[in-house]
Amino acid sequence: MNLLLIYQNSDIADMLHSRYYVEGALLGAGVAPEIPMPDVWLPWAIKHHGQMQNNQQADVITDALFDYFKYCLQQMKDNALRMPDYCVFEDDNEKWGRSSPLSQWMQGVLTAHSSMEPVWQNAWQLMHDKNPQHAPVLAKKLKHSLGMFSTFADVELAFEQAKKRGQMDFEKKLPLIAQSLPDSLSTYVSISGELANYLPNQFETFVQKPV
Repeated sequence: MNLLLIYQNSDIADMLHSRYYVEGALLGAGVAPEIPMPDVWLPWAIKHHGQMQNNQQADVITDALFDYFKYCLQQMKDNALRMPDYCVFEDDNEKWGRSSPLSQWMQGVLTAHSSMEPVWQNAWQLMHDKNPQHAPVLAKKLKHSLGMFSTFADVELAFEQAKKRGQMDFEKKLPLIAQSLPDSLSTYVSISGELANYLPNQFETFVQKPV
């Protein structure tokens, strides 16, 4: 499942951020240890607020985004979450811009993570209070996953930072590093699941459709 259908409507597409970014953001929202309500993540998708033509258009957008969000949740619950097919690293420095599908998707994921930072921190604190010896390992894994996401959200910036650190072979290593992205996403989802164990079961409490 994807959001391609609503983006085929030019009026709707012009109102929203890119499909790649929005799909990444909705997935990122669903991965949070505590599942956010639609009023939290719906604004992330909309580029031009207050320009809905009518209630019918608003309903079409809301229904499509909500269905995709639920799809992401179900994929995680079924342990079947995968990166979209368009999330392919192009081994060509002329295609490293932030407009590539992979970069936009990663930007969406990171937007969600940043916006949900208080939720992550709360769950982390609860975990740390009850199981502090587990925190260092999880912290290292989470830092690595977020570092991978940041690298491919803005490859040019990551390359410049690597040069400043003296990592002159960073460019050659990028294709190999990119192959680890699915594992980094799986680790990210797994960490969230571990943290969610210290919170109420969000999959069962999140059942209401936005009004």
